[in-house]
Amino acid sequence: MEKSKLIQVLKTFSTSELREFKDFVASPFFNKNQELILFYGYIKKNAPSFSLKKIKKEVVYQTVFPNQNYDEKHLKYLMSFLLKLAEEFIGLKKYQSNKIRLKYNILEACIDRKLDKSYADIYRKATKELENHPYRDTNFYFEKHLLAEVGNRYLGKKNVRKFNEKLREIADNFDFYYLGKKLKLTCEMLNQKKFLSGDYHSNMLEELQNYLQKFPYEDVPIITVYLTILKTLTHEDNIAHFEKLKSDLNTYSNLFEVEEMKQIYIHTINYCIRKIRQKEERFVEEALNLYMNGIETKLLFEGDFLSPWTYNNIIKLGLRLGRYDWTETAIKTYHTALEEPFRDSAFNYSLADLYYHKQDFNKALLHLREVEYSDIFFALDAKVMLLKIYFEKSEKEALHSLIISFKTYLKRNKLISNTMRETYLNFTILLAQLDKNQFHPITDLKEKIINSELLVDRKWLLEQLKV
Repeated sequence: MEKSKLIQVLKTFSTSELREFKDFVASPFFNKNQELILFYGYIKKNAPSFSLKKIKKEVVYQTVFPNQNYDEKHLKYLMSFLLKLAEEFIGLKKYQSNKIRLKYNILEACIDRKLDKSYADIYRKATKELENHPYRDTNFYFEKHLLAEVGNRYLGKKNVRKFNEKLREIADNFDFYYLGKKLKLTCEMLNQKKFLSGDYHSNMLEELQNYLQKFPYEDVPIITVYLTILKTLTHEDNIAHFEKLKSDLNTYSNLFEVEEMKQIYIHTINYCIRKIRQKEERFVEEALNLYMNGIETKLLFEGDFLSPWTYNNIIKLGLRLGRYDWTETAIKTYHTALEEPFRDSAFNYSLADLYYHKQDFNKALLHLREVEYSDIFFALDAKVMLLKIYFEKSEKEALHSLIISFKTYLKRNKLISNTMRETYLNFTILLAQLDKNQFHPITDLKEKIINSELLVDRKWLLEQLKV
């Protein structure tokens, strides 16, 4: 029973939610089956640990129904209906948390029931509540659109014959919502397209850009910010867009919820990463500053934990800047903020990276052996580190074997975008040529490394030429 969908849902409940759900199950409005009340009563006593021994099917059934023989079919029936109630409970909790959407439905009901006084009072309160809302994301404009829409319906029912400003409000706020949402989704697709392969279609991109060039909606923050992000994705060479985006982070930081700000932060950092891959070293410092600010404000946290990939990236940036003492402190300071399943692997990978940069290859290999590469980017970078160690230790056989297997991995793995694939393939090709010294004079290989547009660890390859 411990692996059932029911227990998995109940494990997400807080202590207060477990109590609230007890009242929910006992409410005749939602449930009239007394057996479900008894059934949940026993399960609740074993929350939140849900001891495997105490929630074993036979134990649960015999405890709840002591005078009955174990009935598998009956138990499954109870589990199924309690799961249904639990899912309704979390759905209603989510619905009730959005007060404007809730009021919108109440207003609709007031119109249907011709409750004019209730309608007027609720509409006034909903409008005031929305205007006082601190955030200006796409939900804000969609909810303004909903209120205008219900207002227009009310006037229609009353047969009011005058200029109806609600129609304009409906159209304007839906435009703000649609354009903000469209920009956000377009930016997400264009960003992923640069890192991962996939069938992404940016419909109406050119039309969207042309329209927003004429009507930029500078007084609508969500459109302003994502239009700037779009420009950083489509016009990467224009640094002014990046500077504008950094300015937007400060200007609009209080107008978006944490999750929205986090996505904007990630877009800003990703621009730096793309520029770093294009030989723009000044963006190493920019990226590290953005990461550290995101960590200090906890914008880059996922719930209560720091992402292992964020942790790994700040370590790489610190090492790239040659700040070994700072990096070692960061490794030891921030690894405790990682979630348990990732903590040890991220910690060991980062130490391997540090020891590699210190030229202590044996310690680096020791820590690499402790890493589980569950993420594609960890796997790619780990293989590159191994290749560099084998090359610098002149372990020819291991180097050649890994180059071959790495090329095969890159070509066969469909999750890797063409851009990323070429970035790492170019590294393996140039490393093989460097090892065999196929180019005479050596300046030919140097030019090829410099001129390769997509290439990981360009700086390291050039250092190995020793010219």
